[in-house]
Amino acid sequence: MRKVALDVRKFAIPCPRVGSIESHSGYGATPNSGQEIHQIIQLRRVEQVPGYVPEKKLSISFDRKPYTFVVGGRADGVVEGAEPMIEEIKTTFDIDELYRKLKDEPNHPYVWQARTYGYIQFKQTGQMPVVKLHLVSSRNFKALDLEVELDILAYEEWLNLRLNELVEETKIKEKLFKKRQKMAEEMQFPFESPRPGQRELIDCIAENFAEGRALLLQAPTGLGKTAGVLFPALKDALSRGQKVVYVTPKNSQHQVAEEAVDLLNEKGSKVRALTLTAKTKMCLKTEVLCNPQYCEFARDYYKKVHDNDLINKVGKLRSLSSRKLRALGEEFEVCPFELSVEAIERADVVIGDYNYAFAPRGLIGRLSEPLLKISEKANVVIDEAHNLPSRAQDYFSPSLSTNQLNLLDDGFHKIDVRFNVRGRALIAEAKGLIQSYAVGGPRRIEINPEPFIALEKKIRDFTQDYLESDAEIQPQDPVLKLSNTWSDFVAATIYVSPAFFQTYQKNYFGEVLKITCCDASWHLREVYKLFKNVAAFSATLKPFDYYQSLMGFSPDKTKALEFTSPFPKANRKLMIIPQISTKLNSRSTSAPKIAEVIHRVAGVKPGNYIALFPSFDFVQLVRQHINLPDYQILQQSREMKATTIQSYLNELKTSAKPTLLLGVQGGVFSEGVDYVGNMLIGAFIVGPALPSFDFEREQVKIYYDSQYGIENGFDYTYVYPAMAKAVQSAGRVIRSEKDHGIIVLMDPRFLQNSYAQSMPEGWFENSPQELVSQSIVQDVQNFWEGRE
Repeated sequence: MRKVALDVRKFAIPCPRVGSIESHSGYGATPNSGQEIHQIIQLRRVEQVPGYVPEKKLSISFDRKPYTFVVGGRADGVVEGAEPMIEEIKTTFDIDELYRKLKDEPNHPYVWQARTYGYIQFKQTGQMPVVKLHLVSSRNFKALDLEVELDILAYEEWLNLRLNELVEETKIKEKLFKKRQKMAEEMQFPFESPRPGQRELIDCIAENFAEGRALLLQAPTGLGKTAGVLFPALKDALSRGQKVVYVTPKNSQHQVAEEAVDLLNEKGSKVRALTLTAKTKMCLKTEVLCNPQYCEFARDYYKKVHDNDLINKVGKLRSLSSRKLRALGEEFEVCPFELSVEAIERADVVIGDYNYAFAPRGLIGRLSEPLLKISEKANVVIDEAHNLPSRAQDYFSPSLSTNQLNLLDDGFHKIDVRFNVRGRALIAEAKGLIQSYAVGGPRRIEINPEPFIALEKKIRDFTQDYLESDAEIQPQDPVLKLSNTWSDFVAATIYVSPAFFQTYQKNYFGEVLKITCCDASWHLREVYKLFKNVAAFSATLKPFDYYQSLMGFSPDKTKALEFTSPFPKANRKLMIIPQISTKLNSRSTSAPKIAEVIHRVAGVKPGNYIALFPSFDFVQLVRQHINLPDYQILQQSREMKATTIQSYLNELKTSAKPTLLLGVQGGVFSEGVDYVGNMLIGAFIVGPALPSFDFEREQVKIYYDSQYGIENGFDYTYVYPAMAKAVQSAGRVIRSEKDHGIIVLMDPRFLQNSYAQSMPEGWFENSPQELVSQSIVQDVQNFWEGRE
C-alpha cells in the first residue's frame, strides 16, 4: 500500500468539518509567531511536572486501502510511567474565553489533536493516559487545564470516518500530483527564441536550484525576467508535484505574473493560477470583521463548505479568479477570501502580496504546505525584491500617536451612545500612557509593557461587549481600529534585541511612541526554510552584500548574479550633471537650474518626459520655475486616487501634446509601471532620494555601524535605499528593443563610489565620470539625430 504522511494537526479535525471562521477555529496552519512563548511554557512545565518530556515525537500508521496513512507530530508534553499524561499547549490572550469555548465544543480541532496524541500513546503502551489541554495566557502566563475525554470506541468511530475521508482526499491529491509532474515534462518556454540573456537566466536558475542555492538576481527591464524566472521555478516545482508562490510588493504588480502564466498556457500548458486578492476587496460586508456574531459568511463556514462540497467545486474551476470566488461566496453564504485560501492547495501558481508570505500573521503556513510528500516543498519567487528588507522591518515597527487616538476619539462620537463614554475613557487612558514618556525631545526609551497589556485587556473586553451587542458596525469602525492598533503595538513589545529600539518623539503626528526594527533578516530566514528553493529578483539589487545581509540569505548558500540589458547601448543616452546640488540646503537655489535643464533637454525633442524628485515639496519648488508652453504638465500629489493615476498614464499613452510628468522617486509612477513605446522618451532623476535625516534614522545608523562596520553604516542607512529608488526611476525609460530615450541624473553625489556601486553594469565602462557631459544640449541633439 502507498504511504501517505500526515501531520497530526492536519489529521485530527472534526469529521465532517464544523465551526466558524474566528480566532482559534483550529483550522489552517499554525502561525510562526508565539513559538518563543511556547518554549518558555515547556521549560516551566519541565520544572513543575516530574517526568515531563517536551516535544515528544509520536507517530502511528493506519491502513485503509490503497493507502497507509502515517500520522505523526510532536506532542507538546508527555509523561510516561505509572500515571501517563499527554498535554497540548495552547496560548491565547484570553484563556477564560478559550476555556469556555473548548469546554462547550468537544468536537473542536484542538480537542481532536489532544485526543489523537492520547490515542497514539495508548496504542503504543497499552496504558490509558490522562489527556489535557494546557491553556496559557500569552500576556501574563496564567494557566488553566482542561481535561479531554478519550473514549477509545468513540475515537475509533471517528477514525473510521476520517480515514474514509482521507482516502478520497488523497486520490484527488495524487491525481493533481501526477498532473503536475506530467505538466513539467511537457512545459515549453513561451517564446521560440529567448531574448539575449534570458536563456542564461533560465539555465542559471535550473542549475542553482539543483544544487540547493538561493538566488539573488539583478536583471534589467527588457530581459524578460518575469518569464525567465517563473518558467524554470515552476518547472522545478511541478516536477516534484509542488507549486510556486510568486510574491510582489504591490497588488498592481500581480498582472505581470498573471500574463506570464497566460503565455505558458498559450503554449499548451494547463497551469492553474490563483491571485490572492486583499481581504478588504473580497469581503462581502461593510467592515472586515471575521467574527461569526457579526458576519454570516464567517458563521458556520466550515459546515457550509463541507455540505456544499465547495472545495471540490473550487478545485474544478479552470480559473481561480476573485470574481468567481466572490460569486461562490454569495451563492453559498461563505467567506470568499477564506475560500481563496482553501484554493491555494489546488493552484499551481499562487500570486500574492509580500504580506501573505512574510507578515507574521500572514498565510505562510498555507502557502508553504506541501502536496502529499511532507519532505517536498514549494518554490518561492520574490519580485521587486529590493523592497523586501524595508517591508519586513515595517512588520515589526508599529507606532502609537496621540493624533491617531484623537481621530479614533472623534469616531466614538458616531457610534452607539452606550459605548461612547466607555470608549472615550479608554482613549484617554491610552493617550495618558503615551504622554507618560514625555520627558525632553526625541529620545530612546524602554517601554514597560505591563500597563499596555493591562489596557489591552480592557480594550478587548470593551470590543467583545460591543460585538455582542446589537450596535451597528461602522465602516472603518473606531472600536475595531482601536483594538487592532493597540494589539499590534503590544505584540511588538516582546521583541528585545540589538536590532530593535523604542523611541518617544513629538512631531506632526502629535506625541508618538514607536518600536523600530532595523533588521528583520532573522525573520526572513525562518520563512525561507519553509520553501525548497528561493529566487529573489529585481532591477536594483546592488551592492549584493547589502541586500544579501538584510534579506537574510546565507552567503555560502546563495548565488548573486547580474544580467545586463539586452538592448543596444546606442538606444539610450545616460548623463550626469554634477553642477546641480539637490541637497536640502541647496534646493531653493538649484530649483531654477533644474527647471532650465528640463527646458533645454525637452526642447531638443518634444515628447513625454518624467522628472522624479526626492520629495513632494521639492516637486512644488521646481514646478514654480517650469515654463514649457507647448507641454502639458502633470503633477503627482501626496494623496492620489487610483482613477487619477490611471488617467495620467492614459494621457501619456494617448495625448498628442508633449507631456511632462512631475513625481517622486519611490512613488507610484517610478516603480512597477511599464511606459511602453513613446509613453516616455526621457527621465530626469533629480538627486538621490536619501531618507529623512532625523533622530530615528540616526538610531538605525548606529545599529548598522555596529553590525556591518562604521564604514558601511551611512551607506546602509541612507545611500543604498536612495540608489534603489534612483535606478528604479531610471528604468522607466527603454522598455523594449525599439525604445530610445534619455536619462539625466542631477547631483555630484552620483559620481561618488558609494553611489556608483549601486548602478547597473553597462551604465559606464570604468567610472561614472564618463557620463558627465561637457555640452548637454549638443550631446542630446547628437543622440536624437543618431550621430553617436
